[in-house]
Amino acid sequence: MALNNRYIYLIVVFVAILIVGCGNGCFENRTSIPKVAFYASNAPERAISIDSISVYGVGQKTGAMIVDCGKRVTSLSLPFRNDADTTQYVVQYDMKALAQYGICDTLTFVYTRYPHFISADCGVTFNYRIDQFQYTTHMLDSAALMVEEVTNIDQETLRLYYYVAQ
Repeated sequence: MALNNRYIYLIVVFVAILIVGCGNGCFENRTSIPKVAFYASNAPERAISIDSISVYGVGQKTGAMIVDCGKRVTSLSLPFRNDADTTQYVVQYDMKALAQYGICDTLTFVYTRYPHFISADCGVTFNYRIDQFQYTTHMLDSAALMVEEVTNIDQETLRLYYYVAQ
């Protein structure tokens, strides 16, 4: 009887190894998406949250709304288009005092996209080298690119600076 239990135990262990060995071994991030964070221009290392904004893509097909009105955000993920070398986003300020004026800032990214092989399990993703970055300053004080290469590494790509009364 003890011999049968050993065989059953070995078979269970063998099957478990096969199941784990045959599973998807991709544990890496498979997307290269720029990360944007908000900071106070008068205290540049102080992260802030922005209230009542909408963020949407310009000239994108569908589902281009990133943030809908009324939400408080501390950071954004702004995906680049794979079918173009330019992506634009509009940051619309929807605070009660500003909404009637339709104040917006536009972020424009010009980039070179290239396929990047991650691994056999993860496949291929697009990476982006930002060649140009432009922005308007209606409410936005300034902006800074933290990295020019957008890869599948989760890191801050862009900082948007706003003046904050202290």
